[in-house]
Parts: sequence; structure tokens; C-alpha cells
Amino acid sequence: MKKGIVVVILYGVILFLAFLFRKPLLIWLDYSDFSQLPLMFFLAIFFAVIPVIPFTVFAGLMGVKYGVWIGATINWIGSVGAAVIFFVLARYFFVEPFQAYIARYQKVKKFDYIISQHGFIAVLFSRLIPIVPPPVINIYSGLSTMQFRIYFIATAIGQIPGMIVFAYLGNQLFSSFHSFTLGISVYAGFVIMMMVLYRFWYKLSQRKFQDVE
Repeated sequence: MKKGIVVVILYGVILFLAFLFRKPLLIWLDYSDFSQLPLMFFLAIFFAVIPVIPFTVFAGLMGVKYGVWIGATINWIGSVGAAVIFFVLARYFFVEPFQAYIARYQKVKKFDYIISQHGFIAVLFSRLIPIVPPPVINIYSGLSTMQFRIYFIATAIGQIPGMIVFAYLGNQLFSSFHSFTLGISVYAGFVIMMMVLYRFWYKLSQRKFQDVE
């Protein structure tokens, strides 16, 4: 509950600042200087790791500034880059602090067998639908025995739909409200479909897990 209030307040502050500095912000958004792309790639990773600005806000702005496909590419590199950073930190550098962090999420431990046996599918579904907070999946995967190659491929594929949607919604927000609402509806339908598939797969995995026990 407290976390939700903090998020609402943070978004409110961002919206207030955006309104306060709307003129320079609109000028910056209209000026699609591709020489700034390296900086945008860096900021995408930075905000995905340290959400000084919520990554969803940044991802939407990239869609406004550079269009859907370039914006989605920036978002994808940021999200995948952050996932790799957390994985490496959890596996090689901050094992004990991250173990203490993960211990707060008791339900995640139920994925032990599933991740060890079906790591690719587990991570893929966690990227496609908001099952578990991304930082938890990133850190937990790093602490597990999962191969980095499997983790990276599942993350790279699973992040594609969401990053395209963020860029698309940001791009359409200022141009077509109809397209904006249509995009939300399509993505909501996609998430629901993925959740149904996930629940079916998870039940099968749990049965196998019980058989192993």
C-alpha cells in the first residue's frame, strides 16, 4: 500500500514538472537529433537500473521523440541491459545482500525447481506478463544455477512486446487518442492470453514438481 502511494506521488511530481517545463520539453521532443542516440541508450539502461524517472515514462518519451521502432529499440536495450547488469551483480558481486532481498519474496522460492528445469520458459513468461517485479526475476535468476545464455535469450525475446507497446503508446498519446486506446486494448488482450497460457504451464510444472518430491 505504501509503495503504491509512493509511486502515485512520484508520477504526480513528474507530471507537475512536465507541465511546468512543457515548452522546453516539447521542443526537445520535436527535435529528433539522432546524434543524441548514444546518450539515450545510456539513459535507458541507467533509468532501468536506477528509476530516478520511472522507466515507463522514459520509454514513452522515446516513442514520442524517435518514433515507435527506434524508441522501442532504445527501450529494449535499456531493459535488457539492466537485466544483464542485475544478473551479473547477483551472481558475482553482491550475493549475500541480494539473497537477503530475495528472501522477502517467499513465493519466488517456489520457482526453484521450475527455473532449474524450465529456466527459459520461466523467465520468458515473467518478461511477457507482470507476474513478479523485474528486479526480483533478474536477481533471482543470477542467484540460481541458470545459464546466462538461457537467461539472456529469454529476456531479449520476452522484452520485445512490452518495449514496443511503451514506445507506441507514447508516440500515439499526443497524436491519436483512438490509436492510443486501441494499443492499450490490444496489449491488455495479449497479456490476458499470456496469463492464461502461463497458468496452464505453471500447473503442469507444479504437478511435475510434486511428482519429483
